[in-house]
Amino acid sequence: MDPRVKLIEEPARLGKASAVNLILEKARGDHVAFVSADVIPKPNCIMALVETMAERSVGISCGRPVPVPRGSMLIREIVETLWGFHNWQLQELNDAGLLMHASEIFCIRRGIVQEIPKDMVNDDAYLAVMTKSRGYSIKYVPNSEVGVYGPQTVGDYLKQRRRIIAGHYQVRKETGEFSQFLFYSALVRPIVTFRLLIEYFARHRKIRSGVATALIELAANMLAGADMLGGKSHAVWSISTTTKTGNELHRSLNGNT
Repeated sequence: MDPRVKLIEEPARLGKASAVNLILEKARGDHVAFVSADVIPKPNCIMALVETMAERSVGISCGRPVPVPRGSMLIREIVETLWGFHNWQLQELNDAGLLMHASEIFCIRRGIVQEIPKDMVNDDAYLAVMTKSRGYSIKYVPNSEVGVYGPQTVGDYLKQRRRIIAGHYQVRKETGEFSQFLFYSALVRPIVTFRLLIEYFARHRKIRSGVATALIELAANMLAGADMLGGKSHAVWSISTTTKTGNELHRSLNGNT
């Protein structure tokens, strides 16, 4: 193993926030790059993020997740619709200077945030909100691309979205601010959000998947709201088992996605 590579292991599964804090504590250098466990980085994606950080006003640079086609036709269309609109919205907000979001791969300037709350679910959203609050900008870098493995069943997809949306509510509770996600954007910037939705679906004509995605998002928001009111924690979450398999990761790492 390259001596520059250091493996940090925890004795027990303590949640993602614990792992993130270990990384923030032990990292050296000017920047820290975070890559989600269910993605496969494309060539030069990390370098594209680092190059964007050359501008000192930039606190976070984030990449472009592209779903790996898998599962039934309906769930594949739902996942593609979610990430397609996600990237469309990030580009528009980036161009308008309004971006306050990180993604499945992002790079943060070391020292902006020393640690995150130990039970934080959405580390990327929390780091984005804190970075923006400290006067830094956030840049979307579409040529920093990663393949992302989405759930293969509607049940796993709903479970994942429920946890992520609960995490956004948690960020709001901790910081007083929401990171950008669809339900929040529709409430805060309804005209911009609905214009983006209309433009996206007019171009891509994903009517069936759009309706299915909207219904699941509504259900996930209701469940996430109930979780927050009931004090349910997602800090050590139940894994959506169909988001990746060992065989798929092996094929991806060998260039056979």
